Amino acid sequence: MDYWKFLLSGGLASLLLGSLLIMMVLHRFLPFLISKKKISLRDQHQEATPRFGGVALSWSFWIVLILFILLPFEERGIGIEALSSDRLIGLVIGSMIAWGLGLADDLWTIRARWKLLGQIGLGILAVYFGFTIESIEGPFFQKLDLGFWAIPLSILWIVGIINALNLIDGLDGLASGITLVILITLSWLAHEMGKIELMLLMVVLIGSVVSFLSFNRPPASIFMGDSGSYFLGYLVAILSIWVCEKSTGTVSLFPLLILAVPIIDTTFSIFRRFLKGIPFYSADKDHLHHRLLSKGLTPTQAVFILSGISIIYGSLALSAHYFPEFQSYVYLSGIGLIWVLLYFLEYDVIRRPVSSIRGQSDLRQRRDLMIALAEQMDHFFSKDNDLSSTLSSFNYWCGLAGISQYQIIFQNKNYYNYGNVVDSLRIIIYKIQNWEIHLGLPRESWSIDSDIKGDLMEKVFHALVRKLLEFESSKIVDIQHRRDSSSLA
Repeated sequence: MDYWKFLLSGGLASLLLGSLLIMMVLHRFLPFLISKKKISLRDQHQEATPRFGGVALSWSFWIVLILFILLPFEERGIGIEALSSDRLIGLVIGSMIAWGLGLADDLWTIRARWKLLGQIGLGILAVYFGFTIESIEGPFFQKLDLGFWAIPLSILWIVGIINALNLIDGLDGLASGITLVILITLSWLAHEMGKIELMLLMVVLIGSVVSFLSFNRPPASIFMGDSGSYFLGYLVAILSIWVCEKSTGTVSLFPLLILAVPIIDTTFSIFRRFLKGIPFYSADKDHLHHRLLSKGLTPTQAVFILSGISIIYGSLALSAHYFPEFQSYVYLSGIGLIWVLLYFLEYDVIRRPVSSIRGQSDLRQRRDLMIALAEQMDHFFSKDNDLSSTLSSFNYWCGLAGISQYQIIFQNKNYYNYGNVVDSLRIIIYKIQNWEIHLGLPRESWSIDSDIKGDLMEKVFHALVRKLLEFESSKIVDIQHRRDSSSLA
């Protein structure tokens, strides 16, 4: 058929253009982008690998898409113009806003609450342009009208998928590889449902993803960053609605299978953080790929396993389409696979659900106390009449925050050490007047969102320095006598 030529040309055009743009980003624009980047407490490790692959990934898609709109392919009956103009506008504008939001976070580090508001805005925009899940069709019911819940659930889907692809972007080639599997599955479904124009749209996007993956495969020379993950997340979310939507406006549950891997990872991340009593947007090291690495697998092996699982779920979605009479068994198989995966990865909520839930009360109390003390640190220190008790109080808060190492420096001399610097993942330095405090942040200390902890450490540090300034006299020698001590408490 003639349309295969256009599908191939669209994919090749975006692949070649994407590769060219990535090389331009790496060799021409990278110094400018890096110069604008603000170092954040979220940057737990400083890699030399740039995080601006989303720039080339998105622009290659937009440029090729514009070319296909301008060229007279509609005469062959496969033009993208055959698609809904409102939805096409919503797709392009929304993807640009998503990319811009992610790029701003890559450059300047936006607080989680503002990113969430931006993502909700993207969901509202998508709904405005017609991407609304008004009813769903599943294996155990023919049609379920959502009514009032249609708009909030549609927004939740958009926001959820954006964050799901962002959270799973933890290994070289992982997010791009899984996204590639998702897009191929969706394009296959679009072809089977006779949505050739929509398939052409996705093939262009597939070409951009493949071009990026060629640079992002281990060892990666570039990361997609939030600009890339937000861009892809938004497009995947609305394309999953568009492809799986029937003429009656009913959306099937196929996207739950097609996007199973990022959905599973995100769902259990939220559940896990809820049990720990920390914000759902917190950063941690307990995702699916982290669990695979803890099993002794290499990053490349972990990527191949999760991509393979994504292929299995995509195959289940296609099976549900081809054999509707067996849909119930297909979805039950998908649920069973989730349980097997999480059991193998030793998730406590699967293996020991009761004990894991009961064991979270202490963590919640510890977090609440840490926050409460940080907000009233001056009052907490006011009860200390000497340097030793002040440092004991500071040690107590560091214990609550999971900070196992710090150094106090006065007039460029190291007067006090606490803990072992070897255990630290990152050193944060605070300096006021003659005082410096070097805080070592081990991996386990990030059990609370890094943005929040950053604010807390700022408050505690300033409170400590104000207290130390009171002892900036002959008593300062007391610190020197405690040099190399391991504990005060």
